[in-house]
Amino acid sequence: MSPGDSLEFQSYLRAELDRPEPAIPGLPEVALRGVRRLADIATPGAQVARLIAADPTLSANLLRSANSVAYNPTAIVTSELPVAVDRLGFETVRRMTLTYALQQVRDAPRYRLVHDRLAQIWQRSVMTASLARVLAVQVGGVTREMATTAGLLHAVGRIWVIACASAHPAVLQDPVRFETTVQAWQTSAARRLLTVWQLDPALVEAVADHGSADALDGRVGRLTDLLFVCQLFGAFRDAPLELAERLSVSPAAARLGVRGKERGLVFGHSADEVRAVRDALCD
Repeated sequence: MSPGDSLEFQSYLRAELDRPEPAIPGLPEVALRGVRRLADIATPGAQVARLIAADPTLSANLLRSANSVAYNPTAIVTSELPVAVDRLGFETVRRMTLTYALQQVRDAPRYRLVHDRLAQIWQRSVMTASLARVLAVQVGGVTREMATTAGLLHAVGRIWVIACASAHPAVLQDPVRFETTVQAWQTSAARRLLTVWQLDPALVEAVADHGSADALDGRVGRLTDLLFVCQLFGAFRDAPLELAERLSVSPAAARLGVRGKERGLVFGHSADEVRAVRDALCD
């Protein structure tokens, strides 16, 4: 990749983010419309169900989850989407809708050149969501559903830049320069996308800022700190001494009261949560 290619690509990214409603190319419009409706808790579940019904695969995923043991303790099976939406709750439906949409991006033929990169990000996202779900219970102040959603979306800015690069293959020829570009744009991309999708401001802040949580001054949201600590747990999963050392000097970990003693519990439960998250997403 030449400097000219890089500058041209960054001009393209800037123009895309400046659009009234920037989006990841190929993201199902049905899913985005549903997410926007789900941002309004006054929206009737039947209205959300009518939107989701336009995508048979998404509908089947939601029905499958609504009839699972986790959400259907009475074992009353339903084939009605409005019932499924009410049973799952708006936060779970929104999370499942967004992650389904991102799965469609990951598997789209148009992203053949970057499929491996997107697949690796998805694997890390599922792990991060699972760790966040477990740690949320330990530290308090963050719901499990919010933590799971934030974990699954924590790399959405990176996904956007990589997806855009699939139409500019020259920028992929220099991995080091391309990674620098991803690093430079992922935060602003995440903030812009999630704001347009009308997600909770705390979630937007956490996804956009978690990478620099230890360096932030002033008040930092618990979800932001939680995502940062989850990244440490994930990065040093097989290095317990280094994990303990990193946590001991981390302001984010200190604010949450996490020092590493939870490692065995977190990783013990996260394996079950990985399976649960993947089952819920039909992945």
